[in-house]
Amino acid sequence: MTHHRRHKAQARPHIIAKYLMERGHTVKLIVTAETARTGIVESEWDGVPIVEMPDLLFGKARAGWDVWNAYNRTRYLKNENNWDLVHCFETRLSTIYPAMRYVKQHNLPWITDWNDWWGRGGIIAEARPRWYQILFGPAETYYEEAFRTKADGLTVISRALGKRAEGLGMPADHILRLPGGTLPELFQSRTTAECRVHMGLPEEGVILGFSSMDSHFDLELVMRSAAIVKEKFPDLKILITGRAGEEVRQIASQHGMENNLHLTGFLPFEELPWALGCADLFLLPFPEKVYNVGRWPNKIGDYMSIGRPTVSNPVGDIKPLFEEDRIGLLAAEEAGDFADKILCLLEQPELARELGENARRTAVEKYDWRVLIGKLEDFYVEVLERTKATKHVTAV
Repeated sequence: MTHHRRHKAQARPHIIAKYLMERGHTVKLIVTAETARTGIVESEWDGVPIVEMPDLLFGKARAGWDVWNAYNRTRYLKNENNWDLVHCFETRLSTIYPAMRYVKQHNLPWITDWNDWWGRGGIIAEARPRWYQILFGPAETYYEEAFRTKADGLTVISRALGKRAEGLGMPADHILRLPGGTLPELFQSRTTAECRVHMGLPEEGVILGFSSMDSHFDLELVMRSAAIVKEKFPDLKILITGRAGEEVRQIASQHGMENNLHLTGFLPFEELPWALGCADLFLLPFPEKVYNVGRWPNKIGDYMSIGRPTVSNPVGDIKPLFEEDRIGLLAAEEAGDFADKILCLLEQPELARELGENARRTAVEKYDWRVLIGKLEDFYVEVLERTKATKHVTAV
């Protein structure tokens, strides 16, 4: 179960459900409907049975806080009797109460997933409007922390969230670190020339890539750094995917980069690898802020799969990833050094090629969702085995 709307559920709950089914398990995914305020809708999504729950709220408020949503989930689950385990993706009001009620009634083990640092200076402080912070700030922190130790297991997207869970009292052996995975079959490693022809872009010239859906975090550092790089490569382009609002253009304009932008807008998922493949290298600004320390930027999986190096900052899980697997260069949190690392890769193509090959290999061997799902499956079995004596369930 996830509080996310369908399109947001694609990045983690849906892909996990899909690959669990590929391994022979029976899975049902419960999400929040995109816009519906009444009616429960059941369908299939890439072969995964999906249930969309109505919600009375709208926009960013449609994020797991609606009692009507929780009521409909509880009512729906009364007729669900065939499950061995419940995995609750985040612990918002609309997910946690139906989940806890259901597992208590059926004497089942359950797991929660912690995939971002939400409260206490996290995502809510960086990517939510002021009214949302005022209305949901205290609730965000409470629901984020209060229920972790009540579950039989916990999956976390980052090391920092694992440590935070231990601080709340969750035993270390009840926690599985499950970072965002990669889709190397979809995000193939193609040449820049091939991708630029496909996307109708000039084959020559420097393109720096920055991927996002709708939250362009820390873009200020990108523009300040690119303005320095522009002195040597005046025709460079910054390719930015996703919905780039007026704020993105304003930041670019402040640094004289407005004519160096290439904004793709939202792309069909199958087109995103082609767009990203146009880049010579990727940019992942990752300053030392609470929300970065606690999160795993899913875009790094796409970057690695494409087979290009990335310039980032040594913060959170990005630091050990870059140090252990050599997938790019780490820079200080200031434009001069960030620009120097970009120029280093542009002026040393052999180094860029080597780091890009490392990135692709890491994506395939360590972070392919199929590899991670094998670890999750083992964790499910551990949880089932650990709890069957006290809850009288059988691991299957």
